[in-house]
Amino acid sequence: MISLMAERSFIRDEAYVLCSVAGNLRISEIVDEPNYGVSMVIPTQLLERY
Repeated sequence: MISLMAERSFIRDEAYVLCSVAGNLRISEIVDEPNYGVSMVIPTQLLERY
């Protein structure tokens, strides 16, 4: 969300809504169980206008 605000000039509320609606969460690291690494991916087509 911070990256959306810094790199794409979203305000906090806009970034939050975009992450809530379009973000896909993925488990990216399971090595340090029970502390899993989770990443979020947003389709680039949604960001092309910004």
